[in-house]
Amino acid sequence: MGGGSSHVGHESLSQKSATNSPKLGAKSPRRLKFSFKRKTSERDQIRPFEELIRYWPSSDIDLLLAEFEADLKLLELQNQCDSTRKAAKSIAKDLEVAAKFEDLNLIFKTRSISCNRRFLLQRCKNLKIPEELSIFSLDEIGKFQKLQPEDVENFLKFQIYTEKFGNSRISEEFGCQKRLEEDLREMQKLDLKNGDLVIQVVEGKSPNSDTFSIRCSSLVAAARSPIIRSLLLRKSVQKEKEKTIVFSDLIFPKVFAPLFVLFLYTDRLDWSLAPKSDDSISSLSLAKAITTNGKSPDLQLARALKIIEIARFFEVEKLVQACEDVVIRNLSPDNVVQILQWGRTNNSKYISTHAFRFIEREFSRIATSSSSSPNFLELSSQEMEELTKSQFCQCTELEMLNACCRWGEFALLRKLEEREPNLVADTCHSISRRGLKKSEKSGEELKVIPEILKPLAENIRKDYALPPFHQDLTDAYNKGILEQSPMGQDLVVCASTSEINPDAHWLKPEQSSAGPRYYRSYHTTLIKHRTLKDPSWTPPTTSSESEDVFVAPEIHLEFQNIYPDILEDSLFIEARNRIEKRAKLANLANFGRVFHRKMALEMITRQTLIEMNIAEECISCRFSSENLENSGIPTPPPDVVLPGSCDIF
Repeated sequence: MGGGSSHVGHESLSQKSATNSPKLGAKSPRRLKFSFKRKTSERDQIRPFEELIRYWPSSDIDLLLAEFEADLKLLELQNQCDSTRKAAKSIAKDLEVAAKFEDLNLIFKTRSISCNRRFLLQRCKNLKIPEELSIFSLDEIGKFQKLQPEDVENFLKFQIYTEKFGNSRISEEFGCQKRLEEDLREMQKLDLKNGDLVIQVVEGKSPNSDTFSIRCSSLVAAARSPIIRSLLLRKSVQKEKEKTIVFSDLIFPKVFAPLFVLFLYTDRLDWSLAPKSDDSISSLSLAKAITTNGKSPDLQLARALKIIEIARFFEVEKLVQACEDVVIRNLSPDNVVQILQWGRTNNSKYISTHAFRFIEREFSRIATSSSSSPNFLELSSQEMEELTKSQFCQCTELEMLNACCRWGEFALLRKLEEREPNLVADTCHSISRRGLKKSEKSGEELKVIPEILKPLAENIRKDYALPPFHQDLTDAYNKGILEQSPMGQDLVVCASTSEINPDAHWLKPEQSSAGPRYYRSYHTTLIKHRTLKDPSWTPPTTSSESEDVFVAPEIHLEFQNIYPDILEDSLFIEARNRIEKRAKLANLANFGRVFHRKMALEMITRQTLIEMNIAEECISCRFSSENLENSGIPTPPPDVVLPGSCDIF
């Protein structure tokens, strides 16, 4: 009777139940481990914000909604700016330079017309010209006699290259019926065997090294690549029927030569012609390091990075942009940090900008994921500072603070590694292997972290951290990472009654301050709560906003050509007109605060200058003093110039 309550009895019963249970089998319940640790989710991040706005009146919610709507417009302008790059010439545009590579004279009604033989015969199927002739008379062909000499010359020198046929009858008479793209594809297949240009690739510097060669048309290669054109113009003095250009394999790897040549004809990337394994691109140490990350390498990404270097050398901008698109499509949390640093090291602004935007969008995931977190810690201090300043980094302020602290500890770890003796480095006793001990974390070394994090901590918007008394904030204050901010005057809502609203910094940020960071989840939550308070309320639409543009004050902009010797007046005027037009379409006057207006103007200006291929340092664009006065910023007297008043926004 007492056996059931004894220790032995309990053990026997539990063993028996474990044996009979089909779920547990023969395992003892003592060995089962339960984890009650709950992962933080987006819901956990939003809950403090919901608590903040739960009892706000509709008027306060509308104020914060206006702030987020302005940020959303800025985000749209930023996306437009990021997707803009200088226009790359098409094949038809590049082929307009073909007039410099002429090897045939056509005589028609006493008029001499210079042409390129191979391209002419490929496009005009009705022409049959013997190979040995360098001068041929079209007068012998009777059906051409009804045509005018100027029309024939315009057709043979320009229209067959650009497909802009002014007279369909001429194209029919000459047999130019196919599209330019189709003729170039056929021409490329023929030129692989009979092309008049031989591109040789030599491995190493030894004259006895293996040599790879590929044929193509000198006309097409010269038209697409300014470098090849320059080399061919030097050789054209010799008037060789077959020209040869030699490159080192270090500059122009032979494994990419077929893909490169095909792109010159088609503007398309054929990955079937690219290396099939990482062994063939073993020299691409940087590309492999970026794309491996302990996993099987991303060959397409590695190949695209290498082709960008080749295309830049030959100045084929269209190929550069095609490979940039491939890189951007293959961005992931595991490689985006390395791609960002590769783009900045290799001066690829388009890639580095999109990689940075990817980190902004996926910041929480990249900073906390076990697979991508080691890469996140490799960000430089400058890159971390840019992220902390970002208006659109998708994270809460607490997440940003924790990410910065983790990055700071890793930066301290690297400093300690640099001071380690060589005998200890890379051993089991090294800091890189064992990490920081508790004694080291609580010692003098830990005081270095606030100094490391000082440039980052200044950008953490602690007034917008939720909940405001979180333990992580308290720890940051105690460690000296963050400084307590005094109570601002903006908390006083009414001067006569000294009424204080602790949430006033959310509702009425200062004119030039960044205000709360735009967190999309906060914006969605705010709209949901506003709708719950008033089901008939609808978010403002573009049409209703456009009606207010006539009421808003007009924006006046001031422009300055900083380098008139470099930037021509005509180009400066064109850039100014485009910026003014875009600023009017963006309704800059409707942005409530100076911060948003300045940021919007900066994006519009940058987009225009990128589009026109003008350096950002060449043009200064800012708001005039009248608008600064209207915005609440005091203007100096006419004879006084404030320092920094001529900064480029």
